[in-house]
Amino acid sequence: MKRVARAVGLLIGVVGLVFVTRELLDNWDEVAAVLSGANPLVLVGALVVGILSMTTIGLAWRRCLEILGASLPLRLVLRGYFVGQLGKYVPGGIWPVVGRAEMARREGIPGGAAYASTALSMALTYIAAALVAISALVSGAVAGTSTWWPILAVLILGVLALHPFFVERLLALIERIGKRELSIPVPSWTESIALLLRHVPAWLGISTATWLVALTLDTTAPDFRNIVYATCLAWFVGFVAVGVPGGIGVREAVFLAAAVSLSSPGVAVAVTVVARVVFIFVDLTGAALATLAAGFKRPTRPIEPENPPLPED
Repeated sequence: MKRVARAVGLLIGVVGLVFVTRELLDNWDEVAAVLSGANPLVLVGALVVGILSMTTIGLAWRRCLEILGASLPLRLVLRGYFVGQLGKYVPGGIWPVVGRAEMARREGIPGGAAYASTALSMALTYIAAALVAISALVSGAVAGTSTWWPILAVLILGVLALHPFFVERLLALIERIGKRELSIPVPSWTESIALLLRHVPAWLGISTATWLVALTLDTTAPDFRNIVYATCLAWFVGFVAVGVPGGIGVREAVFLAAAVSLSSPGVAVAVTVVARVVFIFVDLTGAALATLAAGFKRPTRPIEPENPPLPED
């Protein structure tokens, strides 16, 4: 069954990649002209905004750990988050969860809390993407009127699924299948909703980074709300396309269809390609910086000797 799911996921990714590649080749002259006019400083700005946005998700994951009774120093949380995130480029769909959870276990977090916090974090991340996408549509984003109701349905079902009534039953099912007790605390609905809202700034930042790419590649000013909508929708669909490494192909195809405020197909293709490259650099740079910060950080508390000397009389 796993092989079938992986094969289907890879097929979806290949189809999406073929679609984007065809658009790229069909509009290559325009794409090349657009790329030649890109402002490197704006692209660097997009990179910085992207790193800050991903860091926001890492900080929210730290809060998930705390709610589940575990904690790590900030530098170790960010290292676990960014390094674990690189698993999304491995075919199979589960590797971002495994990567981040195993990084947490490496730091001494119990396996149940490590995997539960990662699953909760990723669920909240993409429910928040649906929330921001719907908010962009409500605010008047340029988009087709037939695309809003599936996103709204995902948002409503996702928020309801965070209720302890459903979470407790899911955990009970997992315990029955695994034949062992997990002993994982279930956050209240209020805590889960608060965690959900903590992911909203991250999606605004990811969308802003994409908008900066669009801004430097498009001679006309693209509609910010439409770019927010297209970005959140594309990342969400790329995530649920299980088996597609990093949503490659799928994410770009959805963005091409939804980013209708861009001036031409050639510009839209250029934006998808450059935005993908920017966020690959975001992941790699974040992992490198977090690893360096965690590796070179020294304890701030003095180490007590095992047998302290007795006070003199």
